[in-house]
Amino acid sequence: MAFKYIIVEDDLGSLRNLQASLRQHPEIEEKGIAHTLSKGIALALEVRPHIIFLDVRLGDEKGFDLIPEVYTAGSELPFIIMTTDYEQYAKKAVNSGVFYFLDKPIDPDELALALAKCRQRYSEIRGHVTLKNADGHFFMNTEEICYIQSDDNYCEIHKKDGKMIVMSKTLKDIEKILPAAFIRIHRSYIINTALVQMFSTSKRKVKIYRNNSQGDNDIELPVGEQYFEKVKTILLQ
Repeated sequence: MAFKYIIVEDDLGSLRNLQASLRQHPEIEEKGIAHTLSKGIALALEVRPHIIFLDVRLGDEKGFDLIPEVYTAGSELPFIIMTTDYEQYAKKAVNSGVFYFLDKPIDPDELALALAKCRQRYSEIRGHVTLKNADGHFFMNTEEICYIQSDDNYCEIHKKDGKMIVMSKTLKDIEKILPAAFIRIHRSYIINTALVQMFSTSKRKVKIYRNNSQGDNDIELPVGEQYFEKVKTILLQ
């Protein structure tokens, strides 16, 4: 499933700057642009986007006034990414339910981080991820995923039922869309921490349990040197 977004921005230069950065993310789809508050509200209610890029100032109007109009409409709430060159609005943005705050001009790396956080939060809320390979789209409940193993530019997604799906994505790509329960333990592995049965700090291994009819219930995976301290902190906290 592709994320839909709209842009509510009245400054042409800022709009072009944001669009140029967003073109580096073909996995999300632009569904409309509005230049005023009223048109922004109407567009948001019509499109029901996953993300709204919202300017703080829209002429004499305030972008913040769009937020309650969209939120009180119900259904799935969009992520509001506020854009501005006025730093004094940052605190109000946080207090108004804004998901992320981007300074103008847009930093492409900061934008990428904001989008990654949106995907992660969305997966946490929905409890599933959408993955695509040559066979089509897979809509997978994250609870079904046991661990993910990389093989160069491909990944093997191992499920609790013993089945495996091969994806033409890197481990880094998949890591971006998984919820916080999944952590990188090795350059070749991501695990579902909810299924960890044992963690050996001496052998630097984790044992994952999955109950399936094939009998391979226990899986031991190595913890890489560079990930060890982070894994220990997360699993032993």
